[in-house]
Amino acid sequence: MSAHTPVTEEQEAEARAFMLSTIAISTSVFGIAFFYGVFNTIFFEHLFYVWVASTVAMVASLFVPPVDGLPGLVSWRGRFVLILPSVLMAWLLFSESPSLDIAETGWFEWLLALVVVGLSLPYLLVVLIVVAIPDVDQLRQPRLRGAILAICLATVIAGFLVGRYHYRFITCHDFAVSGNFVPDNCLKARPGTGSR
Repeated sequence: MSAHTPVTEEQEAEARAFMLSTIAISTSVFGIAFFYGVFNTIFFEHLFYVWVASTVAMVASLFVPPVDGLPGLVSWRGRFVLILPSVLMAWLLFSESPSLDIAETGWFEWLLALVVVGLSLPYLLVVLIVVAIPDVDQLRQPRLRGAILAICLATVIAGFLVGRYHYRFITCHDFAVSGNFVPDNCLKARPGTGSR
């Protein structure tokens, strides 16, 4: 018989915060990475989501006094990250060709959008987690913080690769019925096999 070490309340709270944070961040970034893998662009819906959520969080932070649960949100660094999507939107507003397609706009706009989404979306998700999960401040182990980053990075890579090789997982029909643009290299339905 092996002796089990009793789990403390602190360890239990840390485990809950770790699981919830990892799941929330990973599921949010997978779709963006998937569609980037399929179409080589960041969809405007994703950009607008990040822009609106960042703007609302930044404006709301102006009304919230510094509290233990939200120290990063109300700092100048947190507000800087939250204002980045508005900088991108302003850039696109005054751009001669407001698009995030490299072929139309060039590398600068594309890179700016990638940096904005890459910094702002994870930060937004952290802010949401801090606000929604009272136990998240229990996540003190550097090993768990590193694991969240590694798992989320692996999810981004997986989303991109599934998107890049989508024809191994889904068909043209799957794109069409979901209301998405059907890519040229999608898998056509095979005769006599239903939707595949």
